[in-house]
Parts: sequence; C-alpha cells; structure tokens
Amino acid sequence: MLILLFSVQIAAARGTGEMEESADSGESAAEEKVPAEILDLKAAAFKGPSGFGIIKLFEDTPDLGENVSIEFQVLPTPQEMVARVAGGEIDFAVFPSNMAAKLYSEGPGYKLGAITGMGVLSLVSRDPSIVSWSDLKGKTVNSVGKGATPDYLFTYLMQENGLDPAKDVQVDFSITNGAQLAQLIIGGKKDSAVLPEPFVTLVTKKAPDVKPVLDFQEAWKELRGSENSYPITVVVVKPELAEKRPEVVRAFLDAYAQSINWVNSHPEEAAPLIEKYGIMPAAIARPAIANCNLKFIPPAEARTIMEEYLRVLLEYNPASVGGRLPDEQFYFSY
Repeated sequence: MLILLFSVQIAAARGTGEMEESADSGESAAEEKVPAEILDLKAAAFKGPSGFGIIKLFEDTPDLGENVSIEFQVLPTPQEMVARVAGGEIDFAVFPSNMAAKLYSEGPGYKLGAITGMGVLSLVSRDPSIVSWSDLKGKTVNSVGKGATPDYLFTYLMQENGLDPAKDVQVDFSITNGAQLAQLIIGGKKDSAVLPEPFVTLVTKKAPDVKPVLDFQEAWKELRGSENSYPITVVVVKPELAEKRPEVVRAFLDAYAQSINWVNSHPEEAAPLIEKYGIMPAAIARPAIANCNLKFIPPAEARTIMEEYLRVLLEYNPASVGGRLPDEQFYFSY
C-alpha cells in the first residue's frame, strides 16, 4: 500500500510539473506570437551626388524586420530636406555633414548613423597660370555653395595658404547650380570654378583644356596631417527610432553599406538607377562614380573625422555647425 501511495504521489507530482511546464510553454508561445510593432518608415536623399550611394535601396527595398516597411524619396533641395527633418517627417535622411551637426544642436536631435561620402571638391581652370594656391591672387573664381561646404572650405584653404579671401580673390557665387556652372566652363564663358564631383569629371572630359588644378581633399590632408579628407555627406536617424528600435536602424545601415559597395563596384549598373530615380542623368553619373569618394564609415570611426572637420567650421563660422560641437549622443550606438 505504501509503495502504491508513493507511486500515486510521484505520478501526481510529475503530472503537476508537466502541466506547469506546459502552461509555461503555452505562455512563451503566446508571447512569441505577439506581432512586432508596425513601422512605416521614410528615407530621403536629395538630387545630386550625395544620393548615389543609397540608390540600390531605392531599387531593392531592404528587409528591416517583421512589420517594418520603408518608402524612399528624392527631394529637390537640401532646404526641403531640412524642413521635413525639422518636422520629424523623415526617419533616415542624407545630409551635408555640417548641416547634420547643426540640426542636431538646434533642431530635433537626429543622430549620425554613418559618414556616407568624403570630400569631392576641386578648383578647375583653363588658366595655365594657376598651378598653386598663391596663383589665385588677383583672379576671379566662380563657385557653387555659398554659405555651405564649398564656401567654408575654399575660404579656409585660401587662408591657410597665405591668401586673404576678402582681398586677394574675387569669388563669384552668382551661378548657384553645379550643372549650369559646369556648362559655362565647358563653353568657355567661365575660366575657373570650384566644383564638386561629378561635375569635375564632366568638365575635364568635355573640355580638354580645363584641368583640376587644386584638389581640396589633398590640400586638407596636407594641412591637417591626416590620412583622411573631410566628410561631406552623412546619413542621420530620427532619435525616437534610434532609441526604441535600434535593431531596425542597424539593419538599415548595414543595407546602406552594402549599397555603397555595390555602387562603387557596379557603376555601369548603378548609373541607370541614379537616372531612373531622378538623382542625376546616367551619362554624367557613370564616369564620375569612381571619383565620388563614396564610403561607409560607421559612427565609432566617424566621430574623430567629423570632429576634426567641424572644429574648423566652428572656428570659421560657428553658425554653420549650430554654435558647438555635437556631444557623444550625436553618434548612433551601432
């Protein structure tokens, strides 16, 4: 009888344990079946070379996880991008690096997800007398980007090379469109200009007498004693998304890195997509991709590069970066 009683108790205990285990398993299964939060995200670039690196994502939408969708847009100007980001309408945005810093300090606090492009500026000229910075004295140089990176960097490099930008060089910003200025150089109506890629490549191919005489990237590296040039383009992330769904942000950034690698490796295939989505005509983009310095530099590596560049801008024009260097919270924790 005692043996039978013990057997019954053991069986009961086992049954209870199995029931509890089954209940726990059921609860776990129920928890696992809870659907992920639905996210409808928006990413945006604007027309021009800053949109080259992201183009593969426009064509092949990345998988960012369960219940996460993303829409890609091309905006016509940086100004419209600023307005959309300031209103919190965009989750991922491609920006000039100094503008990203300024928006972090003054605006809604978007975080830096990565550097996506390094320097692409050169001074091109058909004037054979210009071979060094000192040769610019007394010259007129057209430039795009007044109050933006070309303006800030050109002024800095002139100063560091012994020129007084206010007296020694006449900088003409009347032509604001890079494509238009390139055509004026090609047509012989302008002789010297500060241009970004892909227009440097376009001009030198179409007008053999025009040469890139001053490379801003090499000038920067020489002055700073640095292996890196300056960061010109970054991707920023909406702060709420970075805080609540960092895994989605990481998935997006990984896809962006792969897109940049693909564009660099497949310019013949990338160029038609760049035209298809309204970034730039394929004929201009194709030969210039190799010179566009498209890179993916994650936040941990980007901070040193960004701060070196932003310190120069901060000294030259504090308003250009929002009056201060962004703190460590600016950089997404990858």
